[in-house]
Amino acid sequence: MSLLERVFNISQYMDEKKYDVQSKELDSNPWTSEYLPELYVSSEKLNSQIARLIQILKEGKTLSIILGNIKSGKSYLINLLKDGLSEILCKYISKKKAHVISFTPNDIPKYSQSAFMRGIEQHVFGKSYSTKEQTKEQIVVALKRYVKDKDCLIVLLIDDFQNENLKLISRDAAKLINSLKEYLACIITCNMKDIGNCQDGMREGGFSNFSYSIRLPELTLGETYELIKKRMLYALNSSSIRVTDIFTEKAIESAWINSKGNPWVLISILADAYEYSRKNGSATVAFNDVETVINMYSRFPDNSDAFIIHQALNSFPLRERQVCEYLIQKDASAKELTHYLYGNLSSAEYRSKYMGTKSFLKRLKDKNVVMVKGKEGRSIIFGLTHKMREWITHFSEEKKASSNDEN
Repeated sequence: MSLLERVFNISQYMDEKKYDVQSKELDSNPWTSEYLPELYVSSEKLNSQIARLIQILKEGKTLSIILGNIKSGKSYLINLLKDGLSEILCKYISKKKAHVISFTPNDIPKYSQSAFMRGIEQHVFGKSYSTKEQTKEQIVVALKRYVKDKDCLIVLLIDDFQNENLKLISRDAAKLINSLKEYLACIITCNMKDIGNCQDGMREGGFSNFSYSIRLPELTLGETYELIKKRMLYALNSSSIRVTDIFTEKAIESAWINSKGNPWVLISILADAYEYSRKNGSATVAFNDVETVINMYSRFPDNSDAFIIHQALNSFPLRERQVCEYLIQKDASAKELTHYLYGNLSSAEYRSKYMGTKSFLKRLKDKNVVMVKGKEGRSIIFGLTHKMREWITHFSEEKKASSNDEN
């Protein structure tokens, strides 16, 4: 059974077969932000849309879009497609072979049409295909010959491009589709705020409308229960649990309402509430636990530094993220942080955890962080993107200079 058939149950739409999605049971972190197919929460509506998307892709000459708000799960979905499309397309398309090629800003740090075309060329022909660099036109000619001779389909997955780069890569993908026609299809992910850039690029490339669009919906309350159940089964290595034995109904409702159904905001709230309740020795996560962690900081884009910083922290390991989130709120010593993370401990346990906390702080110096001294001389730590790091550093230096001038 292929990955996409397991996760989205698409076979019932494609050939009437039935299959129930099963979750792996591993002893792991339930709130991990890593891409793990078995933790994805799907829905009847999305399942049918994925099946329709595959039916459209297999015909080629299509440019489809996956739309969603920030942290709605677009990249998670595109990763599922990247891993699952090759095997599923070979089953359902009439062509002999399928190439699935994904692009993110990490693949093309400084976007250009030439870099985009070379990426496709290297995937299809291999990195050692040519001893000299081909022009864009030469690559298109070679691709045309290849797809016709081999009778294959190329599917491009374009994820996480924004602003002008999104416009450019949408344009270039559309142009290439018009050249290769039924042998090429493309899926682009896009934030709602960037849809204009994507449409402008698509039209410049010769497409008047998207072939198909999927708007990722917010999770329902029922899907929130399913999300918790899947992740706790995964973490506890158990074949069955009662969700309300871990989170009270009011706690779940509060997390869902405050997340507005956004999957990754919801996971962030659940993770913090779960850890907070465990630290306090509670057997079940209660409504007050959720409300407490919600009030700690903003989790939605509101043009505030706090939101940008929080997004950067999502890639940190759990404990390091918790340390950073606490220090964003206030200055704290390693002793205070240890108590925050682990609660009251015996002397032997405290010594070990305290040294571990100090180790966290040392490791953070090697990450993309800035150390800014607080009023009492202790460090406030920010987890940042590269641009935010530059901004904070510049801001701190200006603030220090201003303080010296006042003195």
